[in-house]
Amino acid sequence: MKVIVILSHGSKNKNSNNLPLRVAKDIEKNTGVKTLIANLQLSSPYLDEVVEKEYKKGARCFVIHPFFLHRANHVMHDIPEYISKLKEKFDDIEFIMTDITGNHPLISKIVEDQIRSFL
Repeated sequence: MKVIVILSHGSKNKNSNNLPLRVAKDIEKNTGVKTLIANLQLSSPYLDEVVEKEYKKGARCFVIHPFFLHRANHVMHDIPEYISKLKEKFDDIEFIMTDITGNHPLISKIVEDQIRSFL
């Protein structure tokens, strides 16, 4: 069983999961693949919690999408380290990490659409 995980930074703000939840819901609806959110730090659900819960349900492949705009320390070091530790704990799981949201070719168009009405 395959699970998609939208991995965000995390925040103490209780509303910080709203956007990732909306994105996950849309992706699951469009792909038919179970899609969940996880956070790197500061608030649950954390990635290890999501992986462990879904592992118990039979998931053995996790597609991790870093919901980040740029490649900084979290993307370059923390997430790969986190996944490496999970691989040690669950040696029969495949982890696939996609590119970050910010590297999508339509990111400039999205930003332009957001500001166009103010020009």
